[in-house]
Amino acid sequence: MRDRQVRGRVRLGVLWRGPRGAMRPAEDRGLRDLFDELAALGAEVVPVPFSDDRVDAVRSELTALDGLLVWVNPLQDGATRANVDLLLRELGARGVFVSAAPEVVVRMGTKEVLYTTRHLGWGSDVEIYRSVEDLERVFPSRLARHGRLVVKQGRGNGGDGVHRVDLVQGGGLPDRGSPVRVQDARAGDGSSEEMVLGEFLDRCAGYFDWSGFLVDQEYQSRLADGMVRCYLSHDRVVGFCHQWPRGLLDAPDAARPVPPRVMEGPGTPRYQPLRALVEGDWVPGMVRELGLGTSQLPVIWDADFLHGPPGPSGAATWVLCEVNVSAVWPFPPMATGTVARNALARAREARGPAV
Repeated sequence: MRDRQVRGRVRLGVLWRGPRGAMRPAEDRGLRDLFDELAALGAEVVPVPFSDDRVDAVRSELTALDGLLVWVNPLQDGATRANVDLLLRELGARGVFVSAAPEVVVRMGTKEVLYTTRHLGWGSDVEIYRSVEDLERVFPSRLARHGRLVVKQGRGNGGDGVHRVDLVQGGGLPDRGSPVRVQDARAGDGSSEEMVLGEFLDRCAGYFDWSGFLVDQEYQSRLADGMVRCYLSHDRVVGFCHQWPRGLLDAPDAARPVPPRVMEGPGTPRYQPLRALVEGDWVPGMVRELGLGTSQLPVIWDADFLHGPPGPSGAATWVLCEVNVSAVWPFPPMATGTVARNALARAREARGPAV
């Protein structure tokens, strides 16, 4: 650690998946603004493109860093984060600040967080399956009870491994020969495929290889009303974005035009009730449940909320859809300063006093 402490300026790396020389994050306006903000605060920014064929080269680039910000999806172009996480664990073991660290990704950035925190105010009816045998044994009864469920692989992005499953015929406990209608979230057009339940369960078996588990979650009937993405830096809200996912909607709703996405600041009036719940109740509850310290939370992450059924007196309710920590991009431009300051502060803490 001494070689990092003797330098004057804090060196912050920014790692993403891409070929050497393809400086896409630096060319993107938003991340360029983050680079500029970090530099204005006195940090030296080191771009680090990653690919699985240059692990040793990336390892050498990481050795002199005080901190590292990471933008790497769980699944991208057929590649997983296995090699990335190996490097990040090595870096963290040397006392270097990493956001988000692999152990934090595992605890809060996979679909397991939906199950672990289901009793919090943002929770819904969720089940977790850690083996094919669990899925075969438990899923049919849950599908019989709900009639429609959303199945998600443990680690993924872009709708990969997310399916809406509808039971075609009710009455009794479905078996492997029972007809179901399956909608792949990646299609985005409301199209679905009819098959028997056994075929769908067999397809799901492959998801255990990478992600280790599956979850199912009750379908939210107000999905057509959109989703609110709440962006946070550590435990404080830094912005919002109302989005309109189409992957699991019926065809008529999926075909309707949607308003453009607009990034909004943390003080946006209509989101203040949600902000109060997130900062005052739900995130503190998640931190306690997952055994994390507030300082371990990523410098930029988000929680996606679907509209729940109206509460007492018509009050809005919210249901957690997922938490994203691996590659949160884009994020609201008004959050750039906070993200930069928090990243620099964490890197300085990890670095310790200069000598």
